[in-house]
Amino acid sequence: MSINVRAFMLSKKGTYLRNGPGIWHVGDYNVCHLFDGYATLVKLHFEDGRLISGHRQLESKAYQAAKKNQKICYREFSETPKAENFLAYVGELASLFSGASLTDNANTGVVKLGDGRVVCMTETQKGSILIDPETLETKGKFPYSDSLEGMIIQCAHPIVTEEEFLILLPDLVKPGYLVVRMVKGSNDRKVMGRVNCRGGPAPGWVHSFPVTQNYVVVPEMPLRYSVQSLLKAEATPLHKFQWLPQNKAYMHVMCNTTGNV
Repeated sequence: MSINVRAFMLSKKGTYLRNGPGIWHVGDYNVCHLFDGYATLVKLHFEDGRLISGHRQLESKAYQAAKKNQKICYREFSETPKAENFLAYVGELASLFSGASLTDNANTGVVKLGDGRVVCMTETQKGSILIDPETLETKGKFPYSDSLEGMIIQCAHPIVTEEEFLILLPDLVKPGYLVVRMVKGSNDRKVMGRVNCRGGPAPGWVHSFPVTQNYVVVPEMPLRYSVQSLLKAEATPLHKFQWLPQNKAYMHVMCNTTGNV
């Protein structure tokens, strides 16, 4: 059996979008971690056997502030702005609990929702940013219409199908995870269920998670969020986390119909 590869390629077309760190220098300072580079969008469009590429900087508030002030102005993955005095530190600490001081530098993933909207994401909820997939223009923060923004962080990589969007929201106060769903065409996330941590003083870092037809699997790993490191705003070898192997690892399996674990 022979395949005409050239004919096959000429008959196909599509667009691949990706984001990632693109700017590493802010004034005289160089960011140190892969996740701290300010997000750049890359577009590869395939059609008629040709490839057209382009890129554009994501205009997050964190990037705009850094460009204007020539310094880091928001709490990034591993970088924190240096407070000028104790009063400024207390004010910044207060804004941490509301999420206001956290970055929206959406450099971790790009998802296309079932209704065609395209969202760039990172591990803060405020870092969900709408873009125009044709021009790569930043359209602004994705406007969730629910009351879940009190959970200031999220899993970096959701599960997206033609009909729904599934994501985990770690709970730092009462260690666990909310499993939430947003249906096609909606901005309203609904809680499917909750997983309580079986070990440790804080939930483990979840970068991504598996979903089957009937179940959501929530991994709880020994790499835990460190509230102490968040409050200190100091660079540590594990950034905002702590390694607690004695707390073990667990796989929680949730029924996606009943929410039972």
